[in-house]
Amino acid sequence: MKKYYMMACALFAAFAMVACTVDDDDIRKDDNNQNQEQNNGENNGENQEENNGEQTNDDQMTTICINEVCGVVGSKGIELYNPTDNEVSLEGVAIYKNEAADPTWTGDADAKIASKGYFVITSKKEFDDIKDVANAKAADSFSPSKSLTLALKDKDGNVLDVFDRGWEKNGKAEVALPTAEGSFARTSDAKKEWKVLAITMGKTNNGAAVLGEIIEDPE
Repeated sequence: MKKYYMMACALFAAFAMVACTVDDDDIRKDDNNQNQEQNNGENNGENQEENNGEQTNDDQMTTICINEVCGVVGSKGIELYNPTDNEVSLEGVAIYKNEAADPTWTGDADAKIASKGYFVITSKKEFDDIKDVANAKAADSFSPSKSLTLALKDKDGNVLDVFDRGWEKNGKAEVALPTAEGSFARTSDAKKEWKVLAITMGKTNNGAAVLGEIIEDPE
């Protein structure tokens, strides 16, 4: 009888050890699966943030920028856009035309641009169609039939953005593309790509009709 009792105890102990081993293996597998899922989630989140950052850096302006330039009679002017999440003061910010020594416009203490907002600077003349959205006036005019360079600089003289249309040939300004109907504009607000779009001064470029390409210097 004692012999059978000892055999039963041994079998029970062996069964208990196997059960514990299986349980420990299951626990380790569950822990490994949870850790793997957590790591995958963290990596996916990091990759998504990295990709989003790359898209922003590659395709979008991240500071106030020149968003649209129009030389059409009645709508001549420059539109600035603020892609940031904060209102930006334009005090001391200046726009220089064709590398002139003096700016064609400088922001005063009251000049501000809202987050995701627009600031329209009309030309010296011929801006009646956009006077209701105008925030300021430039010292110069802008022609659709002449080459043009505009440099936007902060109050310390650092270049924030540059718009360049046309080129010089034999000392004469060559025209990139006449714009009898549209503006030179970013294809969507703050996007780095430019085309000729339907005029949208003072409002979003997003969804504006594309009227043509900006021709580069053929040489």
